[in-house]
Formats: sequence, C-alpha cells, structure tokens
Amino acid sequence: MRVFLISGFLGSGKTTVILKIINKLVADGKKVAMIVNEVGEIGIDGAILETDGIPSKELTGGCICCTLVINLRITVTEIVKNYNPDILIIEPTGLSFPNQIRDELLDMNLMMSFAPVVALIDASRFAAEMDQIPNFIESQLNESEIIAINKIDLVDEERIKSIEALLEKKYPDVYTMRMSAANDDSGVNKIYDLIIREGEENITKIDTTGRPKTRVTEKLNSIELSNVTRYSGMYNITGELTVKNAGTLLENIVGVVGMEISQINPSFVGHIKMSMKVDDTLVKVSQTAGTDDVKKVEAEYIQQEKIENNGKYELRFLVSATNVKLDKMEEIVDRNMNLFLTSKKLTFEKETNIKKTRSPPIPYLKFKFKKIKRKVLGWFGK
Repeated sequence: MRVFLISGFLGSGKTTVILKIINKLVADGKKVAMIVNEVGEIGIDGAILETDGIPSKELTGGCICCTLVINLRITVTEIVKNYNPDILIIEPTGLSFPNQIRDELLDMNLMMSFAPVVALIDASRFAAEMDQIPNFIESQLNESEIIAINKIDLVDEERIKSIEALLEKKYPDVYTMRMSAANDDSGVNKIYDLIIREGEENITKIDTTGRPKTRVTEKLNSIELSNVTRYSGMYNITGELTVKNAGTLLENIVGVVGMEISQINPSFVGHIKMSMKVDDTLVKVSQTAGTDDVKKVEAEYIQQEKIENNGKYELRFLVSATNVKLDKMEEIVDRNMNLFLTSKKLTFEKETNIKKTRSPPIPYLKFKFKKIKRKVLGWFGK
C-alpha cells in the first residue's frame, strides 16, 4: 500500500487537488481509499469527496496528528483489512503536522511505502499567513518534501517570485513547484506521477536489524500551536429551496460572516465554509481570507445522487480564523444564521449536541465507508 499525505493550511486547495488525483487513479485501475480529517465536529469536505464513489472515512472533531491518533490507527486498520487499497490518500486538517501522522502509521508496523509529503501554499494568502501564524506555517512547511505554490492565477508574477525566493532561502532541500489546481492540470499531473512512482522501498517501523525507527518529530498539539479559533455545527432547516436559492443564501451568510470577522481581525487567515444538499446537488460556499487579502466568496455546485429533501435540509458550517475569540465568533455566526434564515421564511433548529471549543475536542469518529525524509531534487531537477 502506498500512502499519499497532502498538507497545507486551511483553504489552500487540498480537496481540489485530491479530487483530480482520485479521478486519474481510478482511470488507471488503481484501488484507492481515503481518510478525510476535519478540525470541526461537523464534516463538510468528506461529502464532496464521497461523490467519486471511493471508499472513504471521515474523522472529525480534532487533528489526526495529535488529538485523534487512536482513531487514525483504528481507521487505517479497518481500511487495510476490508479493502486493501493500492493507494491510501490522507487529507488531514489544515492545522496538522504531516510527519506526526506518518510516525503514527510507522508505529503500526504495516507494510507500506510513502509518496513524498506535499504541502500546498495559497499564493494569494501566504503573506497574511506568515504575518498571522509564522511559526506554525514554517513548522508545517518544514515537514514537507514538495511545496506546491497553488492558486498562482490569483497573483502576479512578482508575488510568485517573492514566495519562491523565501522558500529557497528557508527550505533549500525542498522541491518547489507552481500550480493552479482549479484551472490547470499540469501541476496535478506532476504530483500524480510521484504517487504512482514505482520502485520505492516498503517501509515499516522495524528496520532489518529489528531496531525501532526513530520518530521523525516531537509530539506536538498542532491545533493549539496554530492559534486558530474554530466553530462548527449544523442547522436543520424546513422550507422550500432550489439549488440556486440555496447557493445565494449560503453566499450571503458566508460573505457577511467574513466581513464581520474581518472587522475584528482585518488580516485574519482561516476558512469559512458552509454546505447544503438540495436534490442532486451539493452546494458548498467558502471564503479563505480577510479584507487585507483576496476575500472572494466562492461557490461550488457538485452533482451527486439525487435525494428527496421533502422540504428538509441540513446546513453545515465550519468557521476557522486566527486571533478571534470563540464567544465572538459564535455570536457572529449564530446571529447571521438566524437573520438570513428568518428572512427567507425558513423554519430552523440548531443541533445542540455538538461540541464547539477552541481547545482540542474529545475525539469523535464518524465512519463513512469510501518519511523517511528524502530529497526529491533528483526527480525533477531545480
């Protein structure tokens, strides 16, 4: 089994990259399984990746590199036993440290090989991230073997070269590349070639001498180190909605929530995302930056198997932002939810049994059946 770990801060484009890679793997006849990790107690991206029919499991309510390591081990064991995939793709939360995840897999003593760890950078927000949470971003990038500068279509050449110069200075042994995952498949194709590259030696925790391998990283709580406040939940809604109306509703809520958070911290970085399934379409709306950076509200309409809503819908949300107090974030989100849902004459009830704290939450496992450090300069040149 080959394991592919893709990291990157919240909203860097991991899900988009993974969707395209999954399609290529399946087209090539590979058996693929996936683990999706959401920092919030309610998952959103797992439902999007589910559309491809790939066996997947969603771990919510913490990070699999620290607070959910036990659930990670259980999940991997079940996937190997019941499905035995050629490729296991792991999309951790944007607040994770990938080497800690790999260490946990090595401790399981399963036969596996690892594709190079890829870290995505959102070119349009990198400056803001380095300003808000420099130590966390540097630690995350330091654990990567390939750094992909994503969303280059949103910035000019000067900014891209500035990012490349910084990365060259800080991480001279890490291969860097440019890409625009949403608009151009060339970068995705390059990452894909690494995943399926043959000839990598199988790696387990025990080497040929029988001695345990040394852990790559010190055990850290990545969520606490990130200084990111997060709030997630779900509203049960009753009324009549079309796909278009649902999209407009979510765009309005996300836009206003982002604007009010920006008033507290104009340079916040994080991810505001909401989703709702209407008939055969999953509507997802997100925003990834504050007013001092790109703040475009983006909507995705994803075709899925049709369901009969019968006037009942689930609105899921996850709001993550740097340097915003939890009680204020809750007030902003809940007030605007009530305002916009009431204005559309919808009846609604908020789920009340969902934990919503900034501290690492109690691990919660939701089942949904779907480095050794190496240099990669020789693979591509530089």
